[in-house]
Amino acid sequence: MRSQEDNPDTTDSSSEEEEQDLAGRMHLIAGVCVARTRQLLIDFDGDRPVFSLREPLDLFTFLSVSRPRWPIECEVVNNFIHHIEWDPPEPEPFYQPTGYERTPMPVGEEKGKVVYCTDHATKSPYFTCSRVGGSRGGINTTTPRHTHPGDSTLDFESRFESGNLQKAVQVGLHDYELTLRTDMYTNKHTQWFYFRVRNMKAGVAYRFTITNLMKGRSLYSLGMKPLLYSERAAEEKGVGWHRIGSNIKYYRNSSQAKPDNNVTVALYSLTWTCQFPYDSDTCYLAHCYPYTYSHLQHYLSRVTSNPAVSSYCKLRVLCRSLAGNNVYVLTITSPVGSCMEGGAKKAVVVTGRVHPGETNGSWMMEGFLDFLLGDSDDAQILRDTFVFKVVPMLNPDGVVVGNYRCSLAGRDLNRNYKTILRDSFPCVWHTRNMVKRWERTHSNCFKIVSHHIYFLCAIKSN
Repeated sequence: MRSQEDNPDTTDSSSEEEEQDLAGRMHLIAGVCVARTRQLLIDFDGDRPVFSLREPLDLFTFLSVSRPRWPIECEVVNNFIHHIEWDPPEPEPFYQPTGYERTPMPVGEEKGKVVYCTDHATKSPYFTCSRVGGSRGGINTTTPRHTHPGDSTLDFESRFESGNLQKAVQVGLHDYELTLRTDMYTNKHTQWFYFRVRNMKAGVAYRFTITNLMKGRSLYSLGMKPLLYSERAAEEKGVGWHRIGSNIKYYRNSSQAKPDNNVTVALYSLTWTCQFPYDSDTCYLAHCYPYTYSHLQHYLSRVTSNPAVSSYCKLRVLCRSLAGNNVYVLTITSPVGSCMEGGAKKAVVVTGRVHPGETNGSWMMEGFLDFLLGDSDDAQILRDTFVFKVVPMLNPDGVVVGNYRCSLAGRDLNRNYKTILRDSFPCVWHTRNMVKRWERTHSNCFKIVSHHIYFLCAIKSN
């Protein structure tokens, strides 16, 4: 038997074929260079070139948590608010009405003292542009200066992410009448509230009355309580958000509004009393457990930094919102070559938080992702069987500014899935386009198993 070294003709022939093959590939690559593009990638399957497009880096890398973009009309307090998470030792208590709850009617600033007012964001009729941090101007003073140490007037603030409080009027020593900001660029949708208070006295019964709610029915009529968060309680005792309040009543008041086409609608009030646990604490009050856009980004950053999870979870930017905030999509499935081939898998599309005020949808989404990305046998079977396309926050702009229902287009995104106006409704347009694209390329296995995660909620925020 002769070795290859003893057969120089074979060696020369092999070298010539390799040189010709290399020359052919170089000619092909040179042709691409002439096209002056860096987006086209070339691979070879034998002698056959395989072309693909390089994805823009900012569409699939999660480099850092970006600060949210705000409409330029919004003044923003530049401090990140962090609330601890905790498991209450007992189920949330319901309020049991006594039948003696007061029903205060709106007094107004004519008979009270305005202690907080920020209505700059309601002056513009429509969205124009945005920037990180909102308005370029300084933060205006919206609370009174305490002239002496014994001044017991509460300090209010809501110009932070997801906050909503437009005005606070002191109508008694410890009695405050509150007005919520409508969804931006609309004259309606007032239900979500989230604001901060300071300069309180422990043990004092403070009354808060929201006067411009627009829903005729509410879970507050069935025993739901507002939420309280104390920074000192969180730091010293590990206590997070918890339900508080007494003398709670939701009722129709004597005021009216004209949100649409001069059609007059009745307004409703929510009133409650509560006591703060510490003197001079920093406390927050909210309609439901807040879940901000920044919170989502921190969560996704933590998920994608896990090397075990990154093998079956890919994070992309589906699109930019109207204000320029990232709308994220996660693709979750076992790698091709596991139990089922990728082409045989059905798709499961799950979206959440189309309505900013439904924060429970985001908490459910986080729990859903924790399970699906976990190492349980059930999660592994689901990843082997399906391809999950998850859009955890469809309306980041509304979440950022503290809207209850709408985007910055002033419309309910849940009513615009059939829109052709991509620039006005980019979030739902690109979500629908993603579904259509997947349906075209996987027509034999496509199936939407779940459309929107808040449909899974037993009780929606009301």
